[in-house]
Amino acid sequence: MYLYIYDSFLSHKKYTDLLIKIEKRVTDLGIKGKIARLSVLKNMKEMILDGVRNGVQTVVVIGNNQSFAKVINIVADLDVTLGLIPVENENSIAKILGIPPGVIACDVLASRMTKKIDLGKINNHYFIKSAEILNGDVDIEYDNFSITPTTEQNHIAIYNFADEKIDQHYSKPVDGVLEMVLTPIKNTLFGKKPIKKTVLPFKKIKITSKTEDQVSIITDEQIIMKTPAEIKVVPEKLKIIVGSDRQFE
Repeated sequence: MYLYIYDSFLSHKKYTDLLIKIEKRVTDLGIKGKIARLSVLKNMKEMILDGVRNGVQTVVVIGNNQSFAKVINIVADLDVTLGLIPVENENSIAKILGIPPGVIACDVLASRMTKKIDLGKINNHYFIKSAEILNGDVDIEYDNFSITPTTEQNHIAIYNFADEKIDQHYSKPVDGVLEMVLTPIKNTLFGKKPIKKTVLPFKKIKITSKTEDQVSIITDEQIIMKTPAEIKVVPEKLKIIVGSDRQFE
């Protein structure tokens, strides 16, 4: 049984025609299911848990990157398959998973090609794509070493998967590791200039603030976590529907 989660922004009239086409296509493909429309008054977690109790085996998110990221922390510990129908052309998660936007995504959904992919985890919060720290005065415990950014301004990114090649490395959600990319930033006469990146694959690190102030960690472009934080990879945590054009094996 399928449960389709419609994000709240889809109530705008500009999405009406697209949603009608999607609903018709999933019906034609024989994968019609219950529709749950999010609003201020409706709790996503309760809707999904109610659906699972009633036999839902596949949860499909209709929305954007943020819609998908919000569902991850609900379904990661459930025995369900996750699917995505992106409504926008620029959807980095969908691109990596090989899922085209709009109605065509329904055909990928119906094909039921699945993969078990890794997730990142910060304390008790999962993330699917990345986390980042901007200008954090932090210590990073990495294996038996302690690492500190060498400049006051810096960017620290942690990837489960990335849109493009990172330096000489690829970040893939099926390799059992995360990649940490440290980019020092130097002030020059011509503005801020990034210095050479350092890429460190890891399975677990710990990040703490060097001052009394907590440092913010933004996960999947939306959820803000705080230090101290243990960050680790959770291999093959999420069963997800993918397309043949995905960017990993």
